[in-house]
Amino acid sequence: MIPARNVSKRIEAALKNVRYAGIEKIIVVVNGCQDDTLEVVRRLQDERMTLISFRAPLGFDVPRAIGAQYAYRQGAEHVLFYDGDLIGHHRHELKRLTEDAVRFGIDLGLTDTYGTAHHQDVAHNPLLRLRSSLNRRLGLEPRLGLSNPSHGPHVVSRRLLRLIPRADLAIPPVVLTRAKQLGLRIDALTHIPQARLGSSHKGPVHFEHIRDTIIGDLLEAHCLLDGRVRSREYRGHQFDGYHSKRRFDLLERFADSLQIEPR
Repeated sequence: MIPARNVSKRIEAALKNVRYAGIEKIIVVVNGCQDDTLEVVRRLQDERMTLISFRAPLGFDVPRAIGAQYAYRQGAEHVLFYDGDLIGHHRHELKRLTEDAVRFGIDLGLTDTYGTAHHQDVAHNPLLRLRSSLNRRLGLEPRLGLSNPSHGPHVVSRRLLRLIPRADLAIPPVVLTRAKQLGLRIDALTHIPQARLGSSHKGPVHFEHIRDTIIGDLLEAHCLLDGRVRSREYRGHQFDGYHSKRRFDLLERFADSLQIEPR
């Protein structure tokens, strides 16, 4: 499934990458667009593609959760999450990711976008430090390194979608934590360096908001692992980023409209 917001110049390349990977059915969740993304997707639509459209912006990662709910309802056994602004040259890695997730029965198959990070980089970067700490505490660092579903294409299984609360699907580090707690199969299945993802650059303010969003998500995951009330606060600072703009209400309304069994 592909979330798409203001990516009219990029969505065609993203769709080509996904089609090359052999995905049988594609779900595009267009939301909150101020350009002609919706018209472009409609022009590119074929019998393999389902278009889900919202006038309102859904917020960071909520389109993933909405697409996942639809795919689950349609009986999907595995779902690839792929961003609508990715135009890099990584089709072979994407194909390997999807094929290996199915072949080896992986419930959460991740992309390693960092490779081997220097320990000083991790020590001085709070986001990387929290990622490293979470993976280490989950006992997954030897296999995942710094991989996390917040970043890079990844695949989830039907079993994962059945077991994890739908709202948590919009908070990727929480998905990782719950998957481990549930005994699901997790692995990093391919490596795509950040530069080869080909994601769009939206300026320093957007970067700071994304960073704070992911840091807050990681803090929530650590709280979940500790059995504490989930919080996005650390040393007196609230890491909200785009979190408060996540439309969990629209996610719940959409899921209810599909009459998906409660979990």
